[in-house]
Amino acid sequence: MIRFIHCVKRRSDLTPEAFRRYWNGGEFSDLLEHLGRLTGARKVERNLTLIIDMNTELMRERGSKEPFDGILEVWFDNARVFDEELEGSELNRLLEQMEIYQEQFIDFSESMRFFTEWNPPEGSLEEPAAL
Repeated sequence: MIRFIHCVKRRSDLTPEAFRRYWNGGEFSDLLEHLGRLTGARKVERNLTLIIDMNTELMRERGSKEPFDGILEVWFDNARVFDEELEGSELNRLLEQMEIYQEQFIDFSESMRFFTEWNPPEGSLEEPAAL
């Protein structure tokens, strides 16, 4: 299983509440649903960082930066499927639309995105839920 992970920092001119309105907005939901359908993604998941004292304490304990504001994960059965779809013009148009939308609330220079490989523990029947 291949996962695309995007760890997102909000733009510095936005409050956490404003960031969350974009992140949870219908337009972003529609774009992500379209991405999932177009790429045959197994799962598309968005998570928001909790705004709690414990996160501040965890940051202080190790002298780390503030946590990301959100994390987006897209799960694929294999990289080959995604590579084939990436060549399609419809996917390229969608990715451009997503970038235009995300520019409104994401600081790309402080965010990270990468692919990972997920292997369930040996003997586990655990698998991500389908879309």
